Amino acid sequence: MQYLTHTTLRGILVLAIATSLAITASGGTVPRTPADDANIKLATCIFKQLIEINTSHSVGSTTVAAEAMAKRLRDAGFPAEDIVVMGPEPRHGNMVARLRGTGKHKPVLLIGHLDVVEAKRSD
Repeated sequence: MQYLTHTTLRGILVLAIATSLAITASGGTVPRTPADDANIKLATCIFKQLIEINTSHSVGSTTVAAEAMAKRLRDAGFPAEDIVVMGPEPRHGNMVARLRGTGKHKPVLLIGHLDVVEAKRSD
């Protein structure tokens, strides 16, 4: 299993933002580097891990997914006190993590969700 480091997490975030801006500005594609390929491989691994966890509301557990991502962050060197898994009940947990900056710039809040809604044939 691959793990995130603080540097890799920042790199993935910066890469995603920079690539989006560059593609938008150029109207075309941007050549990838080996570091980009490594980050894409890691992101794919993380997404695969999340997709394989049943987070459906009726029988799944978002807490399992939250704990898996919290472990990745702890393994990457995030201080345990900067990561919290909590929720209204044991199967519906969420994760909050703090990526500390230098204080030089305004903070940024990123929000996502872990649960999925079951697709029913009747819908």
